[in-house]
Amino acid sequence: MKNTTTNDATENTKNDLKITVGNYVPRISTQILVIMALMVAIQMVLERFFAVFETPFTRLSFTFVGRAVSGAILGPLYSAIVGVTADVLGWFVKQTYPFNPGITFAAALRGVTFGIFLFRKQRIPNIIAAAFCDQFIAGLIVTTLSLYWFSGIPLTGETILPRLIQCATIFALEVIFLLVTKDNLFKQLKKFISSNMNDRI
Repeated sequence: MKNTTTNDATENTKNDLKITVGNYVPRISTQILVIMALMVAIQMVLERFFAVFETPFTRLSFTFVGRAVSGAILGPLYSAIVGVTADVLGWFVKQTYPFNPGITFAAALRGVTFGIFLFRKQRIPNIIAAAFCDQFIAGLIVTTLSLYWFSGIPLTGETILPRLIQCATIFALEVIFLLVTKDNLFKQLKKFISSNMNDRI
């Protein structure tokens, strides 16, 4: 009797874990792979070829649009993979600066952030939290430290202040864009998710 109870508890724990993972990780399929490839291409184009301005320690672009869409559609795991792939391939295509593994890690962190906060739940607090973590944790802290550790860019007022202004500016743009589009863009994403991603792990 005790063994049966233990087995039932173990099985329930496995089912709970399976459901929890399934809430964030769509079952891998050809369709998911195609979407991931599309998201990689979008992020590469937005970051590498449509940056408003770019210096060795700042870059103003609208890559957050691709990251937000990727996170909302794919969840944290696949969105992180998309972010890493886009960063690495983008560097190979346009080797403006030396490869920086810390920035690649930041790209993965951004993917996880958008996936956690926006996948299936594009509410206002989630949008603000996603934008804050994207810009001030992954962008300001992780990326700035990566530029210092791997690229030798000193941590001085001349380098940190422009990055702070950049992150604050993009944070505002990010929040405004996501709030304005959450009732149309994200509405269509919700329809896509509900009709194409019901097959869970």
